[in-house]
Amino acid sequence: MKVAVFSDVHDNLLRWREAAEIIRAEKIKVGFCCGDIGDLQTVEEVAKSFETLYLALGNLDFKIKNMTGLFPENVIFARDYGEIELKKVKIAYVHSKHIAKQLAESGKYDIVFYGHTHTPWEEKVGSTVLLNPGEVAGHFGKASFAIYDLRKMKAELKLLT
Repeated sequence: MKVAVFSDVHDNLLRWREAAEIIRAEKIKVGFCCGDIGDLQTVEEVAKSFETLYLALGNLDFKIKNMTGLFPENVIFARDYGEIELKKVKIAYVHSKHIAKQLAESGKYDIVFYGHTHTPWEEKVGSTVLLNPGEVAGHFGKASFAIYDLRKMKAELKLLT
C-alpha cells in the first residue's frame, strides 16, 4: 500500500493540482497532510483526491481550526498530532518538527510524518522513520511531496515543476 504525504500547501491550488495528477496516476487512496493546508476550499479540493485524508492542523491553519465540523466526511483531522495503524504500520502525523521528534523518540511508531520546515528530510530515530515531504507550495524551495510505500517502508520524493 502506498500513501501520499504532503505539507504546507498554503492554498496553492495550482501546485496541489499538479500533485493530485501524480497521486491519481499512482492510484493512491490515502493521504497524510502535515499541516498548513490553507482554507476550507483547499481542504475540500485536496480531500477529493483521496478515499481518506488524515490532516494535522498547522500553525497557519487558524482560519479552519474552528471549521472542522464543515470538513468533508473523508477527512480525519488532528489538532496537535494524529496516529493510525495501516497495514500493521504504526503512523503518527503532525505539523511541528519538535513534536515529530518527540513522537519518534517515544518508540511507539514505525513512521512519523511532519511538515513546517518546508524542507524534505528523512532520518531514523531509533527504529522510527522520521519523514518531512517538503512543501507543496514551493515558497522556499522546490515544490514537493512524498509517496510512501508501507510494504517496502520506503519513501519516494516527488518534485513538482
